[in-house]
Amino acid sequence: MSDHRASGSGDVMKSSSLGLRVVQVQGLLLVTVGLGAYLWGPQGALFSALVGAFNSLVPSVYFAHKVLRSEGGSANALGQWLRAEVGKIAIICGLFLATFLLLKDLNVPALFAGFITVHIGGVIASIVFSSTSRIR
Repeated sequence: MSDHRASGSGDVMKSSSLGLRVVQVQGLLLVTVGLGAYLWGPQGALFSALVGAFNSLVPSVYFAHKVLRSEGGSANALGQWLRAEVGKIAIICGLFLATFLLLKDLNVPALFAGFITVHIGGVIASIVFSSTSRIR
């Protein structure tokens, strides 16, 4: 029985480490998107790209926090994951709604480029990190 608990806590540690590394990559991508928009983008692209990247990073942090703190069996973990995913989508929708209602003179292509870069970067990072952890 204690062997099962030990392996379960190891899975939580691996999952926690994976979630943290993915969010770190997304944070790095946020900075990279901002730098790229500043150096090569048109006027106003920096702010818009950072807002888009932020609109991706914040829900990812929420998702990671909710999923990583879940306890219990696999059925509970699946339910927690689904609730976290619905919450993440709701936060994304709310952030974009607030962005378009409250912010003026946005560079929309830069906004979505920032969002997509950070979002897809997180997906790729999670695939890469989870596949390398299985190899070990």
